[in-house]
Amino acid sequence: MYEGFYNLALKPFTLVPNPDFLYRSETHRLALTTLEYGILNQAGFVVLTGEPGMGKTTLIQQILAEHRNHFTTGLITNTHGGMKTLLPWILLAFGQNEKNLDKLDGFHAFQQFLDKEATDHRRVLLIVDEAQNLGVELLEELRLLSNLNKDKAPILQIILSGQPDLRQLLQRKDLTQFAQRVMVDYSLEPFKEEDSMGYIAHRLRVAGREKPIFTYHASRMIHRLTGGIPRLINQLCDTTLTYGFAEGAPFLSTKVVAQAAKDRSKGGILPLADTDALTAMTAEQEEAEQTQLATFAARTASATAAANSHDATPASSPPANPPRQDAAEWYERGLALKKVGMHKEALHQFSLAAQDPSLTFKAMAQVGICLKSAGQPEEAVTAFRKALQAQRTASADTIQVRYLLARTLESLGRSDETLEHYRWIRREAPGFKDVAERIERLSSRRSPSPRGGDSSGEGASWMAQLQRILGASK
Repeated sequence: MYEGFYNLALKPFTLVPNPDFLYRSETHRLALTTLEYGILNQAGFVVLTGEPGMGKTTLIQQILAEHRNHFTTGLITNTHGGMKTLLPWILLAFGQNEKNLDKLDGFHAFQQFLDKEATDHRRVLLIVDEAQNLGVELLEELRLLSNLNKDKAPILQIILSGQPDLRQLLQRKDLTQFAQRVMVDYSLEPFKEEDSMGYIAHRLRVAGREKPIFTYHASRMIHRLTGGIPRLINQLCDTTLTYGFAEGAPFLSTKVVAQAAKDRSKGGILPLADTDALTAMTAEQEEAEQTQLATFAARTASATAAANSHDATPASSPPANPPRQDAAEWYERGLALKKVGMHKEALHQFSLAAQDPSLTFKAMAQVGICLKSAGQPEEAVTAFRKALQAQRTASADTIQVRYLLARTLESLGRSDETLEHYRWIRREAPGFKDVAERIERLSSRRSPSPRGGDSSGEGASWMAQLQRILGASK
């Protein structure tokens, strides 16, 4: 319905488990690593738990896709409390579906199947999804089946995936023997805010759209409303896209998200984790969102004009003498784009703004910050130097930029140049930050800087300083 309007090749937020859409957030990456560790280390039992909607089934599908050629795999998805025995379902999962077998014959058939796989030098991987529905008797049946591993290298490995109730079930005293055989277990946690935002952008990219649709604050609102649960994110994003299409909105703001969330949750079917998020926007945040929406619209208009233009002059080429008002607008757009992590787009806006002599210093400093954030330190050095050339008099701002230049040079291992700038800073501003300490360390050559990395190991704080220095000030 909305796919064509938003230039999507397919619906990005369907609820069907699809490994193609798997987003390797921190928690999902660790879960996959844990599952891989258990499989490769021949663990008899591996347990994966998580709240409903956390993507357990998608992870299972990914594991199946990766190991289908190395294991004989079987998957049981339809467990329920009324099951008397698992053995017929296990045989069916592996294509050993002889009918009307009693329990003894079924056990014998499964043993023969395992012996054949062992002869063919193949291991057998059984995955039981929604395993929280298994009771004590069925888990005990699985434990007894695992006894068929006679040799040192087990043929049969079992992965149990389920909701947190599964973990509680395995903590029962009468399942102590089973719990002792669980070599690896992992519990999925809801997304952090940055993962929710990355997840939304990732699914849009997989669906064929590189440029964002949701504003920064709209994505934050979605995270708060859903509590970082992927399935709820999918539901709310899909509804919001439908509302945006109905309203003809090319980009989706907090207003559209809020309306979709309110209507979707009226019947209490879509549980909202934080209803305060619907009204939590400050005036400053609303202004920032409007700036971002304007930036999105301007970028789209520029791209459309460039596509339709037959002018030989590249659309990205800035005018030789841009009006001051345009340069200031480009600078503000750059700040808005940088704030949401769109460094490439921000870089273009700052480069345009730098054509105005009154903004060259600030804009080129921002260019340097964007280049450093994008992993281009050599280019960042050039940008910082251009900024300092535009404003040679010593001031608090020029000292900050020279410090950024020195830190970047230090990360590149260019000690002599680094010391020159640190010593200049010490002369102009004694006691500035950690300059004295850095001069002493570099001079004594106690800790030479590895090329390409920050010598102090303070990458995170260094990047935080980059975002603060000249980042939000107009």
